[in-house]
Amino acid sequence: MNDLREDLDRALRGVTFGEPPVERARRDGRRIRARRRAAVLAVVVAVAAVAAGYPALSGSGAAGPPAPLTGHAKPVPPPRAGHDTVVTAGPPGQATEAADGLTDKTGQIAAGAVGTMKWTIAVVPPGQKNPVPADSCYTITLVEGSDIEGTCNDLPGALGNGLGASQPAAFTELSNNGATTTTVGETAQDVAFFIVTFTDGQQLKLIPVTMGGHRYIAWMAPLSMTIASVTAHLGGPYDDSGQTATAVPFQQPGRPPVFGLWQLAGQTAPPPDTEVIGTGTTGGHAWKAVAYEGPWGTCFAAGPDTTECVPVKQLVTTGIVGGWGGDSPGPAFGSAAPGVALVRVTLSNGKTVQVRPIGVGNEDLFAFPTSKGVFPASWTAYDASGHQVGTGSVPR
Repeated sequence: MNDLREDLDRALRGVTFGEPPVERARRDGRRIRARRRAAVLAVVVAVAAVAAGYPALSGSGAAGPPAPLTGHAKPVPPPRAGHDTVVTAGPPGQATEAADGLTDKTGQIAAGAVGTMKWTIAVVPPGQKNPVPADSCYTITLVEGSDIEGTCNDLPGALGNGLGASQPAAFTELSNNGATTTTVGETAQDVAFFIVTFTDGQQLKLIPVTMGGHRYIAWMAPLSMTIASVTAHLGGPYDDSGQTATAVPFQQPGRPPVFGLWQLAGQTAPPPDTEVIGTGTTGGHAWKAVAYEGPWGTCFAAGPDTTECVPVKQLVTTGIVGGWGGDSPGPAFGSAAPGVALVRVTLSNGKTVQVRPIGVGNEDLFAFPTSKGVFPASWTAYDASGHQVGTGSVPR
């Protein structure tokens, strides 16, 4: 099992929320470290079963019978030109209704197919059957056999913290064989269903399934398919109140989506903008930091394998967001309050670095280099006249 687990890309982590929102989000911002595979495979995804009584939404433009994907990542021909990959998904067909929503005695929370290969996803709650008895994990079982069958992937312990109308779900992703992404989400109690909309117009209707006292949804899709939005229809397990909350993920080409900020209907999303906020060479290693603001909040990218996102509408205070603590040299990220013209950061080795914030959307952001094992310890902010306007320490 351990060997199989090592063949997978690293599981991505969820974001926890709390008070005050900006400082907590800084501490708990999501970090993605996903290994890039040498060969990215084209995949055609086909239909999943949907529980009785819940009509599914399906995409248009099906391209005939999907090509198969074998368990050992055998290359798959892409769809014919001019046709979209077909994606549908839903809870397992044997799910039954209970007072708190759909449930399944086997622990299955979703079922579907990738090409001709059928899959199911089940959650294993804490207990004797779990490889780590104190935690929850999820399995992806492929009916026709695969190198991911039987592996129990971690569900972050804080995944479901703070769920409610303003945050109806939290997600974790697993990149499968460099070709597909499995997304598992823990959902709030007051959600009837979710609509996942891909950028090509296809949609999935996902109904939460309860396991171990928690509600979950899950789906699988090719890495090549980007997600436009996920909308939660609020109310109750069987009641759509008409209120919605929508998450637009941050997603780079060939990378899993990163979910964070949710917008209730009528709320204004952060303005979209992308800026390079720092470049340089440290210890012989070149680095470049790019900031992306948009409806997901603010995301910082330090390279193809590392992204950190802060799920708040606007960073308006001075502080260090993250980026340190890696196994190799790289940049750290921060935000500056209005009027701050320069930030001096003191590192754990006693050295200092000075940075000037760059405007990104409605925020002022900055990046600076760190060495392996070196992290920021404190900061001091100055205005354009050189007067000190703030100082603070950096919690580890």
